[in-house]
Amino acid sequence: MSRPSLTVIAFTAWVGVAAVVCVKPLFKPVSGTVFVTYATAGHEFLAGEKLYDVPHPHTDNFRYSPLVAAGFAPLSVLPLGVGGALWRLVSIAVFVTGLVAWARRVCPEVPLAGLFLLALPISLGSLSNGQANTLILGMMLWATVLAGRDRWALAALLVGAATLFKAYPLALAGLFTLIAPVRFGLPLLGTIAAGLVLPYAFQSAEYVSAQYQFWFENVARDDRTTRPLYSGYQDFHMLLRVVGIEIARSPYRLAQAGAGLAAAAVIVWLRGTGADRRSVETAAFTLGICWMVMFAPAVETSTFILLAPVMARELLDPVGRPRWAKVCALAGSGMFLIAMVALAFPHHIHRPVIATGVQPLGALLVSVAALGRIFAVRPAVPELRPAVQDTGRARAA
Repeated sequence: MSRPSLTVIAFTAWVGVAAVVCVKPLFKPVSGTVFVTYATAGHEFLAGEKLYDVPHPHTDNFRYSPLVAAGFAPLSVLPLGVGGALWRLVSIAVFVTGLVAWARRVCPEVPLAGLFLLALPISLGSLSNGQANTLILGMMLWATVLAGRDRWALAALLVGAATLFKAYPLALAGLFTLIAPVRFGLPLLGTIAAGLVLPYAFQSAEYVSAQYQFWFENVARDDRTTRPLYSGYQDFHMLLRVVGIEIARSPYRLAQAGAGLAAAAVIVWLRGTGADRRSVETAAFTLGICWMVMFAPAVETSTFILLAPVMARELLDPVGRPRWAKVCALAGSGMFLIAMVALAFPHHIHRPVIATGVQPLGALLVSVAALGRIFAVRPAVPELRPAVQDTGRARAA
């Protein structure tokens, strides 16, 4: 197939999906969406009502910080369908533009059309139901691009904002801090601190402090390690349960922390070998994403949109990738395809399939493929590196 034809197909597919998911809320504002939960929290914040553990029709448990509830307050005053459409439109715009910018920096030789086509299937679930993961991934993609342009403060602002939505972007934050501890680390701390304090500007101190307490209690109670496999979190812990290894939540946190430390060690190793900055920054993004989909505290089906850029690249970009890595990427993608097909069927059909761990197994295989590329990075030859490389590294620190 010619590249122009592929571009037309990719453009048509993405515009069609975006149009459907943005128009659907106007006609079915409470059908198959989590935006109702977000909008309800925004309304409760404006009214000074409790944000957490309060049942409402068509809503799920609100798990985000008080700042997120305050952020949804403007959308909550709009008709539910209009607010849902705008929320999806903004999220998709940030994700799509971030993916374009990231791809042009990380793998410019890969056709954008092919990358977008391969990223679309695993993204459909989050795009459709308005999950925050779409916006969060877009911010992390843009943060990686800005870091590559030596604009660390803006990168920190985006990663910090993503972290105030969900905790898992802290994985990327930690790896970027290893690369630029001052230029990224300090603005990151400032962004998170400002975000935690900002809700006090819009509500009384007593109300906001109480919501923080309720939020911490809400997160602490969120334990799905003993649920049936199909309704638990779709992560490495699930794979252990599938093969008969039962680990309680507390000791499993050691495995999560250990995986994070291993990712940090890889970044330190890459910097020590003299790998070029683009390779190190790309590895930080890739390792962060792989940790998020395997070891983050709350991995669900919708979370796997985070893997879309990495998986698409592993399928298309042969540069610097061992041959066996493509086999792993293809096998992992096949696992997600099986899951997608199964999820299209009723509960009694798809639940047994999901309970096999097909999704975390797919994430594991794609992660292995990505690790193969990272460890295949060739150290730069010091005498051949331009002087600007060293200057850039000094600036990053």
